[in-house]
Amino acid sequence: MTSAKGVFIGQRKDRMGARLLMMLTCIRLAEDFGTTYKVNWFPQGSDAPELDHPQELFDPGWMDAHFLNGKEFEKLNKTALPIWAFQGDQSPDRLIAHLEAGRSVLVEEGFEVLAFPWEDIEAIRPRYREFIHQIGFTSEIRTIMDRADAKLSGQGVSAYHIRRGDILNGLPWKHTTWPAKIEPEELYEAHLDKTTGQTAIMFSDQPELIASFQQRYPNLLQMSDIADVSGITRAQRDFLELFTMSRADHVIAPFISAFSMAAARISGRQRLVFKDVLTEHEISSANDRVIDRVANGPGAFLNVSEAAHIYAKAAQYLCAQDQIEQAYELAQPILQEKADNAFMPLLQALNCFYLSKWKESEGLAKAGLENPDLWPEDYAVLLAIRAASLGAQKKRWSASRYLARAFWAKPLRPDVVVLGSRMLYRDQVSARLFPPTDWRLQRELRRRRFPPFNSLYLVQHKVLVRQPCNFDFVLMDWSDLSLDQKARRLFDDRSRLEGLQESIRNLTSIEDDDPGVTSAQAMVNWRLDASCLSQGIDITRKIVSAWPESPLFHKRLSNLYEADGDLSRARMAMAEALACDPGNPFLVYAMGKFLERNNAVEQGQNQIFQAADLDESTPAIQGEAGQIYLRRGDKGKARPYLQKASDLFPPYKRFANQLARTE
Repeated sequence: MTSAKGVFIGQRKDRMGARLLMMLTCIRLAEDFGTTYKVNWFPQGSDAPELDHPQELFDPGWMDAHFLNGKEFEKLNKTALPIWAFQGDQSPDRLIAHLEAGRSVLVEEGFEVLAFPWEDIEAIRPRYREFIHQIGFTSEIRTIMDRADAKLSGQGVSAYHIRRGDILNGLPWKHTTWPAKIEPEELYEAHLDKTTGQTAIMFSDQPELIASFQQRYPNLLQMSDIADVSGITRAQRDFLELFTMSRADHVIAPFISAFSMAAARISGRQRLVFKDVLTEHEISSANDRVIDRVANGPGAFLNVSEAAHIYAKAAQYLCAQDQIEQAYELAQPILQEKADNAFMPLLQALNCFYLSKWKESEGLAKAGLENPDLWPEDYAVLLAIRAASLGAQKKRWSASRYLARAFWAKPLRPDVVVLGSRMLYRDQVSARLFPPTDWRLQRELRRRRFPPFNSLYLVQHKVLVRQPCNFDFVLMDWSDLSLDQKARRLFDDRSRLEGLQESIRNLTSIEDDDPGVTSAQAMVNWRLDASCLSQGIDITRKIVSAWPESPLFHKRLSNLYEADGDLSRARMAMAEALACDPGNPFLVYAMGKFLERNNAVEQGQNQIFQAADLDESTPAIQGEAGQIYLRRGDKGKARPYLQKASDLFPPYKRFANQLARTE
């Protein structure tokens, strides 16, 4: 190695586990590519105040050799490339040439063992276990590391991580469910019982849980059995617990846990979840015991918040087994105990919905929506539950107003999609509250079912027998009405566009030459570059000629003309769309946005004000009107529009912040 050779520079903005794995990756890369590594410990935008004093962990001499100051980093970073720039290569040649030229490589990967296409990741993974010893820790830290190594390494130890802490007690975390982060105690008990006689150690951010387990399993170790860490800093304790966990032969933890994931990576092994170490029967039996504990009431838990979070797990299991009445009954004591977790009314409203208790479901949803701590996703789901409950009571207009609010807030949220599909299939949607779309076609455009329990509160088969709708069909024409950024980026998401194309191709009940089908295909093919713009214009012009009363077809033609740069025809087509339905707020808004984009700003903004006055349920339209007045400095006129936008979807903080500026 020469001094002119480039180096690997590691940096992370987050916490201990990711930073350690980043450093180990740098050590591995430096060793394999014949250079050295540096660490930028204080990158811009870092958010880990407990790590502001690295001297608590690292020897000063080692830090002098490996840590970069700001000027040194800026100098090296000028010619550096990120490591991912080389991960598509099929050989190391370009990376080697880059380093040989004295240019460095920035490494920010923090949760996976890194391997290039030409490398064998399984040969690299075990090496990480020893790399940790190449980091220059202080003698105090090193002493405890040696104790952990001697006590646990090679002993067949299972390490368990139980996540509770801020999820139970912290704001805002306690107010939504964390099914991938929280696992019930019964699953840990099942594995401890299965491995009786083997050494095990438990880590948790809730000390009471470890104490409870040690009463039942006297041979279960905790960190204090390795060393006294009560008088050290948080950074030191976090590292030592993470390192000690990594010395175990098996790290068993929830699906999503950065702490245990980092420990497993540092150990050179894969982290395990309960489905890896327990049989289906063992998991089922553990779930039955969870339900029994929930049935004993909130007193069987650390606090009522833990009772609520574990109930959320139990309820999905019960509902999937069609034991909904029991799920409903088990929720009552937790609600009566005044659990303030914002998701509890949502879960009970859903139970009522399954049981056809429409009024009770709608009442719970109404009350739940008044909780200011609801997370945005949960607020949208509760709006959709209220909509579906009202729809079941044949209150079509009110139902559609709540569905519209849910849809424009979170149109990709699986619960919203499933409940919205149910309402559409049952003719409970009032088209007037939505922008022009082809509802006949939308009813037939299906998407694949969502994976169960991944990001769903509801159990799909209890709500919807058929596959859910593919509502990207609506967003294809109206994505700018959504508050959700991912929904707005439909045209940048090829997989979603291809999914919509597949939905259109899979139609069986509508003929291929149907104008709605032909028009939709033309728009999707254009967005996917599967056909040229002129071809899309020709197809759409013919459809408009045959179906001149459809505002949707005129609007699509306007979009195509605008993309082609033919603004006069685009404006004329948009005017034709508006002429088909002059009082439609969505068409008025679309015309306003078109005019704004094309050098008729004041005229376009006046159209947007008109659209907001006509609109009932679309926060994006209300918010746009308020923002225009705010930019003009007219706070008085901005206020009612921003207030309405905020009322339609309170968790959307942009409107609340803008509203505050009008005071």
